[in-house]
Formats: sequence, structure tokens, C-alpha cells
Amino acid sequence: MLRANPRQGVVPAGRTTPAAILAVPVDRPGPRVAKIGRNEPCPCGSGRKYKLCHGVVAVVSAAASPTRQCGECTACCQGWAEGEIRGHRMHPGQPCHFLQQGACTIYDERPQSPCRNFVCGWLLPRSPFPEAFRPDRCGVIIVPMHWRDRPCYVLLSAGRDADEAMLAWMRQHANATGSPFYYQQGLERLGYGPPEFLQEMQAKLLRGEKLW
Repeated sequence: MLRANPRQGVVPAGRTTPAAILAVPVDRPGPRVAKIGRNEPCPCGSGRKYKLCHGVVAVVSAAASPTRQCGECTACCQGWAEGEIRGHRMHPGQPCHFLQQGACTIYDERPQSPCRNFVCGWLLPRSPFPEAFRPDRCGVIIVPMHWRDRPCYVLLSAGRDADEAMLAWMRQHANATGSPFYYQQGLERLGYGPPEFLQEMQAKLLRGEKLW
């Protein structure tokens, strides 16, 4: 694992592995999470066994249901990502001006940017992500990006950070497909992926650039 400190540069912490984590730490240490047994209850609170919920094996070729819809989910409108809609700013703590009573009041006339341009990874055609990863259920929006010639994802906290069950699934998926991902834990910004991905993350940090 590599840990980057904006004031001290990059400090090696143990041996780098083929798929490792790069962390931007804050002053307080993050919580330690015990390993979850596959037959234990899933920590998401669904009441199902971990192996049947967030611990389901990542199937790279799985296709999402063609009828997968947003439903009642409005996570992308709740201000977790920044944007401007018809002159109204949306940012953390400030939902979209046009989100009222849990619905978009201008849905049919919503602007191309940022509304129609936004892509939810859970809704992607042939999305590999399980039903439990719908943003309003897991509290995280999966935002697809690209890194080199492959998909990359940002786990954008939307009410809560990705839990260990979700991170375990994402790590398994990254190891199987080579698709890295970024995520956040409190004020930390982290990434998981191959060494080249981590090196590029490190270079961004040293240049003072945002990771996403």
C-alpha cells in the first residue's frame, strides 16, 4: 500500500502488490473493519447472508436487466455532485432546485448538461453491479469513467461512504477485470487498482490535482 501525504510526499508503507491502495490521509485514522464471513448476515442490514448480498461473487460478463430503472432513486439530484441547472447551483448540502417531493419537476425538459450527460454506473447497459448497489439503497453513486483503455469507477458517497461489503465486491471486480476505482472514506480520497493506476494517482497528487 502507498500512502500520500500532501506535505511530506509519498511514503512507502510495506510492499506494493499488483493491486494496491493509494490513500490521501487525514489526521485521524480510519476505522478498522473485521473480515465478514460469507454465511454471516450482510452488514448492509438487508437480513440476507453476506454471500447472497454484497458478498456475491463478481461475474464479469453478467448483464443488467434491460428494465432496470431509476425508480424512486434521486441520488444524482441531491447535491452529492456539483452542477448548475438553469442558473441554480447544486452542490453538497444543496440539492437540485427542481427536486421537489422526491421527483424532478422538469424531467422531460431537463438540460443536456449536467442532467442528461450524467451516467449512473448502476444503470449502464450490461452493468456488472448487483441490485443492492442502486444508489438510494447503498448510499453510494457509482460514476463510470475511463482510465487508459478500460473502465474506471468513482464510488461517490451519497449519504454514506462505501461499506466494507461493497469495497470487497469492487476489489474482486477490479482484480478480475483490471478496472480500477476511486472511493472516499470520510475526508480521505483513495483508489484501488494496478500499480500503473496508483502511479498516475500519485503523480496527480504531487501536482496538486483532484483525483476526480
